[in-house]
Amino acid sequence: MKINIKKICMFLLLITTLLLTVACTKKTYISTYTDEQGNVQSVVVEDDNIFGGGGKKKTTVRIYTFNNPAANERYLNAIKNDFNVKYPNIKIELQTSTGSFYTNLLSDFSAGTQADLFYMEPGEIYPFLQEGYLEPLDSYFDNSSLISQDDVWDINKLAYRYDESTDTFGTDSGSTYALLKDWTTDAMLYYNRSLFTDEQLQVIEKDEDNDGIFDPMSYEEFETLCQELLVKEGNTIKQYSFLPGLAEAKVLSQFLTNAGLSWFDKNTYKSTLSTPEVKDVIEYYYRILSLNNVNNVGSTHMPLFEQGKVAMIMGGLYNINENNLDKFGDNLGVAYPPVKDKTKDVKPFTTGCVALAMSSSSRVKDAAWKFIEWYMDYFGKADAQACSNFTAKKEYAKYIIDPEFNDNATRLRIGKIFYASLDKAIIIERNKYCSQASFESAELAYAGEYLNGDFTLNQFVEAVEGRINAVVEINRE
Repeated sequence: MKINIKKICMFLLLITTLLLTVACTKKTYISTYTDEQGNVQSVVVEDDNIFGGGGKKKTTVRIYTFNNPAANERYLNAIKNDFNVKYPNIKIELQTSTGSFYTNLLSDFSAGTQADLFYMEPGEIYPFLQEGYLEPLDSYFDNSSLISQDDVWDINKLAYRYDESTDTFGTDSGSTYALLKDWTTDAMLYYNRSLFTDEQLQVIEKDEDNDGIFDPMSYEEFETLCQELLVKEGNTIKQYSFLPGLAEAKVLSQFLTNAGLSWFDKNTYKSTLSTPEVKDVIEYYYRILSLNNVNNVGSTHMPLFEQGKVAMIMGGLYNINENNLDKFGDNLGVAYPPVKDKTKDVKPFTTGCVALAMSSSSRVKDAAWKFIEWYMDYFGKADAQACSNFTAKKEYAKYIIDPEFNDNATRLRIGKIFYASLDKAIIIERNKYCSQASFESAELAYAGEYLNGDFTLNQFVEAVEGRINAVVEINRE
């Protein structure tokens, strides 16, 4: 075959000309943003690096969340206006769960369709650890110039540092499998001072140890207040004395914790609900709920408190911003949740410690870590300024507890109370074979019948315990 050297040379010249033309016509832009120190920084961005521009150089990171629509809109705007400017080569795809978040996430892993990043909670982490689904983050911390483990609250170690060899959390050994977004003592007792008499305020506002937080009431004192503060006209409740605020099973867990008890055996992981001491607390707790006609289990009652119709409710720091509670001013009080008797220590727990975790099989781990770093700074500062919990980086607590950065008198006062409560905070109890969500699901399935009088206490306990133990047995196999 005769090779036409002249034609080959002409073809190569044409290709070279086209490549040079593309290179010369490619546009570049200078994109600017303000960093955490207030300095204006700039980034050179090319056409095919612009987010949404159809370029080929972007890395896609998929994130799976359970945010509501308002939170997602805020999320997406921040990604567009800040993250995509600083990291134009990384595209973020946000996926929102419908239905059971952790059940769906486990199914995604089984199918190989899991996201790169996803939310994680202490009470749900075990099956993901057991299957090796979570990427250890320690090396990313070690190589990061933006965040170290020393920058983050110690509760992150208690929640997410796990040693497989000893099956323990919170030790110096093991690996860190998630980084909390924020945290608070969720089950503190909010109360509306305007609904109390002076005598009742003296009961709830004792501070004998002078630690700045009112001492916990005994169960007996608390129940007496619940009876006195209830206002009814016939069968209609005009003023509720106490409503949970959180899912009832979470608040029940707090009452059990403050009685020195647990809803499961720490050795067998099976239910303890039928034991006499635990059953006594269950009966006590649901007696107070029945007093307040609570039978719509699983719902939040914070809007009723916001309307001034509830004397006491359980909540976290986030409720200040979420429910506009600072409008109560000096009438807004916060105290520890009650204890069974004064010999028990109060241990307000954090129900979530919601964190960002990374898939061990992700192919874009470095880009995913860039998002985590960005999130901790961008939303860390923004959420702390809004008094929405204590964000991962300890330094941002100043926006809540320092009057130089927080000029809202009510948020400053309440923020300091929550800050002081963190010393006693514990992770919500973790059952290796039955998640907190599974316990809540079992309680939700039967609490309505019990609160409505269709189940006796024994029937309720037997039904919930049966479901818990069935889950334990299945997951032990």
